[in-house]
Amino acid sequence: SLKPQGFLNVIESNCRLILKELKTSGELSLSDKSNPDDIIQQLQLSKKAFKRAIGVLYKEKKIIIEKNRIILKKKT
Repeated sequence: SLKPQGFLNVIESNCRLILKELKTSGELSLSDKSNPDDIIQQLQLSKKAFKRAIGVLYKEKKIIIEKNRIILKKKT
């Protein structure tokens, strides 16, 4: 596999993928309660990987998680 190995590298690449999608569209119509099939269809990530990545982004205060969507936090 040409992908970086290791827990931190995988989470970092998943975070970059989610941020890229958010910068393109401004929001994702997904949340931590979304159907795993919807997550796979939109991001090609498992629900577990998705939740880990949004958890990191949320702790870094880069995203806002709402009931049915995730929004890129505006820089102030």
